[in-house]
Amino acid sequence: WAQGPRPLRLEVECLLASGSSAGRSSRAARRATMAQRPSTIGIMKAETKVTDPQTLRDVVKLMSSNAGLSQDRKAFLEVLRRSGDGMVFQFASTQLQDDNEAALESIKRKGIALMFASPRLRGEAPVVLAAVRLDGRALQFASEELRSDPAIVMEALKTFGCALRSASKSLRADRSIVCEALKQDGKALQFAAPALRADKEIVLAAVRQVGGALVYASCPLRSDRDVVLEAVRSDGKMLAAAGAELRADEEIVMAAVRQDGLSMQFAAPTLCANREFVLRAVAEEGLALCGATVQLRKDREVALAAVQRDGMALRFVAEGWNGDDEIVQAAVRNQPRAIQFAAPRLKERRDVVLPAIRLRGSTLSLIPQKMKDDKSIVLEAVMQDGLALQFANKQLRADQEVVAKAVQSNPLARMFAVDKPAKSSLARKVDVKQPVPRPWSKPPLMCQ
Repeated sequence: WAQGPRPLRLEVECLLASGSSAGRSSRAARRATMAQRPSTIGIMKAETKVTDPQTLRDVVKLMSSNAGLSQDRKAFLEVLRRSGDGMVFQFASTQLQDDNEAALESIKRKGIALMFASPRLRGEAPVVLAAVRLDGRALQFASEELRSDPAIVMEALKTFGCALRSASKSLRADRSIVCEALKQDGKALQFAAPALRADKEIVLAAVRQVGGALVYASCPLRSDRDVVLEAVRSDGKMLAAAGAELRADEEIVMAAVRQDGLSMQFAAPTLCANREFVLRAVAEEGLALCGATVQLRKDREVALAAVQRDGMALRFVAEGWNGDDEIVQAAVRNQPRAIQFAAPRLKERRDVVLPAIRLRGSTLSLIPQKMKDDKSIVLEAVMQDGLALQFANKQLRADQEVVAKAVQSNPLARMFAVDKPAKSSLARKVDVKQPVPRPWSKPPLMCQ
């Protein structure tokens, strides 16, 4: 590097200096830096890193414009050291992309940089092993021979379970390899051989790690009670992938509801119409009301039990009950944002709105404009959450008392305050200052 072409070397040095993490200077500033003609490579501190993409692109253009410099290993390693980003390997020359040292140094910083290595290096075990240890996704760029190597595939699966997709067909049917992949990501089951996706022990390991892996299991196992029960305990919505018989099983449906109340919508119609079961379900998770039949949503006791458990269940009650005082107030006490599902006439009542505002100031955004214009309601909102000031009207955002309360609650609320408009120029006299003329100076005499 020290013996490289001096003009080009100095230009690269200046680009690296101007593109450090402290901030990239403009092109004009770079030219000014270039004019100083630094004499050594120590133009910047050794620990300074270049992170600006535009700077790296500029350096690459310079390196590509001179074959001697782009093929110089020392020059590339210096750029790599200063950038700290292994992806600059993509800009190296063909000769450097086939160089072991340049490739390893790049891969140590970014495993996925293996994609830019030459076919020869992608077939070398030490290079590929270094890449997959850092990033398992790099396995897809390894040679076909190394993707059949159990040791390399095993290392890749430790950091990225779905790297199983890039493994050879024989390894995707290997029990120990698949088990290693499932430890890191249960969804890697989709890349296992069909025989293993029909293996109960393998599928159980997958759904315990990620419930959503149930969709990749074989059809018989999706009707297996033990497998489905484990899956819905991890992800309630996987009840949708279960067999019809299991969606009518009370224990399985209740386990799904406990994990996610909205999974009740996938239960069998017989359970959705069972009043006793629905009451137990909404007592566990109020949102389970979403799966109840229309007749049960009209049941006042069921609706009240649901909103007492989760106020947001108010969105699923039958039309008419969202205008019931007791049901709406119970929902708002549990979850203030449930007021958005209340009947319009209730959202204009202070005795319904104020409790919600006092619990959560941002509820101010969900009430009618008429209520947002009420100063007392806005004051209650900003006292609970200063940032609720943003939902008040312009006049109240300019009110000193309201702004003071909001800023006291949260200093960041000042950004939503509105300055009072200045008086009209017609209502007040404006003194317009005349510009002071600059003193005249005699022009210098021209040299004869």
